[in-house]
Amino acid sequence: MSTYLCRIVGESPQRAARFHQSTVRRTTAFAIAIHIPVILWALTSFVIAAGIFHLNTLSAAVVGLVCAGLVYLVERIVLATPKGWFINISRLIIGVVISILGASTVDLVIFDREISEQLQRDGEARLVALHDTQVQLQVAVVAQKKIDWFKAHEAAACEANGTCGSRVRSVGPVYRELARQADLLHRDFSGAQDRLTQLQAQKAKALDQWHSRPPSADRAGLLARVQALHAYTTANTAAQVAWILFFVLILFFELMVVLSKMVFGETVDDVLDRMREDISRQKAQEYVNAITSPLALARSMIDDVYRLPSV
Repeated sequence: MSTYLCRIVGESPQRAARFHQSTVRRTTAFAIAIHIPVILWALTSFVIAAGIFHLNTLSAAVVGLVCAGLVYLVERIVLATPKGWFINISRLIIGVVISILGASTVDLVIFDREISEQLQRDGEARLVALHDTQVQLQVAVVAQKKIDWFKAHEAAACEANGTCGSRVRSVGPVYRELARQADLLHRDFSGAQDRLTQLQAQKAKALDQWHSRPPSADRAGLLARVQALHAYTTANTAAQVAWILFFVLILFFELMVVLSKMVFGETVDDVLDRMREDISRQKAQEYVNAITSPLALARSMIDDVYRLPSV
């Protein structure tokens, strides 16, 4: 093994030189596997920092290095933890969480064009919904104004022919007052219709401006892009299948260290290290027992008596 691969996984090159072949293969696999998530996080963090948060190249590079360093430390912890069902489950959960976050960030980079298109459509839909809400409210106002005008007009006509109201066929003061109210309501109805026409014209103008100069999707934040990607893949079956395949692929890449740790079993060097630890533990226990036994205590008292100065 090279010194670089040894340093990556935290092994001493002098100690690695005494490894058996099975341990060498496992350590090499660990050293290679740890590069995959680190490189992915470095690249995606740099692209997201530069493309989404609009940081300069130096700042984005620092963000990429920091993220890669944090992931490297976490992966080193995964490699250093001993095996056991609780440790394996905890390690798998940590790996899955990191993998999902890493796969999501990679997807944001891979599907950047699709996300931009979805953000444009979402923005247009919000614009249309805003104007449609105003138009629909005005349509209801126009309809109510029309009903009020018709009722006032019918009341004036009814008063004129004597079928209702004062029951006197005339165009006297009552009729003139009803006719004046009907005229006011008609003008209100005409004003509401003009307002509806203005709102419809404003909607058409806003859509024309949107199509001619749509706002840049670069201003969208991270969560907005994640939501746009979800909306795009949900509405398009082929895109959803492609996203799932890319996500699973990146997930495997991110889980490479965890999978390598779970696949490789115990090697000869592991057995030898455990035996050495057992021997050292046994010697220490025997030493403690010898020091704390009653016989050792009696011998210590006798030695103290002999060491007393003579009177």
